Amino acid sequence: MMNVTGMDVKKLTTEPSGRVRSMITAKIAADYRSGNFTKAEAEIAADIFRILVKDVEKKVRRTLSEQLCMCPNVPHDIIMQLAQDETEVAVPVLENSIVLTEDDLMSIVRSTGEVIKLCAIARRDTVSGELSACLLDTHNEKVIATLFENRGASIAEKDMLAAWSQISSSKTLLETLVNRGGLSLTVAEKIYYVVTDDLKRQMAKSYKIGLPAANKAASDTREWEMLGILPSDGAISPSNDEDVEDLVDQLYMGNRLTHSLLIRSLCVGALSIFEAGVARLAGVPRVNARILLLDSGSLGFQAIYKTANMPEGFYEAIRVLLRISLEETEFGRTKRADFRKRIIDRIYMEGHHRSVENMEYLLSIIGGKIGGNVSAAAAVH
Repeated sequence: MMNVTGMDVKKLTTEPSGRVRSMITAKIAADYRSGNFTKAEAEIAADIFRILVKDVEKKVRRTLSEQLCMCPNVPHDIIMQLAQDETEVAVPVLENSIVLTEDDLMSIVRSTGEVIKLCAIARRDTVSGELSACLLDTHNEKVIATLFENRGASIAEKDMLAAWSQISSSKTLLETLVNRGGLSLTVAEKIYYVVTDDLKRQMAKSYKIGLPAANKAASDTREWEMLGILPSDGAISPSNDEDVEDLVDQLYMGNRLTHSLLIRSLCVGALSIFEAGVARLAGVPRVNARILLLDSGSLGFQAIYKTANMPEGFYEAIRVLLRISLEETEFGRTKRADFRKRIIDRIYMEGHHRSVENMEYLLSIIGGKIGGNVSAAAAVH
């Protein structure tokens, strides 16, 4: 042994104080971690550790835990005994040891009510989705906040939604999730709905989106706020199709997938939401809805529009707006920064503002005027 001397061994036998045992424990563990032991020496050291994990002095056991927590080749039984010790002893191995298996960690989470131990597990460099779900099931705000703060933790959307009741009622958890970032559209939409204005602005900045200048007194504020967290390009993109469909399904299940919202999504260039929403209301696969919406004639569009039970008075206005929007975005692939201005210019240039029923109302939305024509607004709710 490089660090342990004969004098140390003599002290251990002649002066077996806690201080001496703690010092020698650190030396043996340092030699063990070096990897220079022969197989026989490693086995002897492990036997010494098995004696030390039962030491009456907590300081000795704590020293052993601190020295072995980063060592990958410590026998499993030693690490497990340290992990099940008093909190002060257990924390280093719970937070760091890779010797502990997934099953070990989940068993400890389920069997202990000690928040400090649970937080140590939540801080591990990597936390699997299954272990995260187990930690969420503790329903302890401090533990869950620690988990949310850990960017190395994988947390499934379904598990966040399962814990939504607790999350939505906690300012701390909501703020921690906003700061964490990387949220799915489904989770982001739910969070955006309940957080303070300051956190709304933070979300807008983090997700690089722009909030609509909504009139807070308007009855349709909720829909404008929801549209405020959509991807800023609003384009139909294969990379976000799943998220968009999840969001549309969530709105539908919550009775919030209204005709008004779909019309507004089209007006602000969120074509993927319009397409997925119409498909959902019509009860057809999204790819089928896309084919019908893109039909160069009028029959396909008319069929999907009627099946989705969209408002009759807006049929022509929406058909014209969709055509122009698709042309100005290369069929949903790109969206220019001046999208709204280009759409308005096209509508006026082609005279649709005079010839198409309710086009003025849609123009008021495209231009950012929430109020619009009151009677027209009532027709789409």
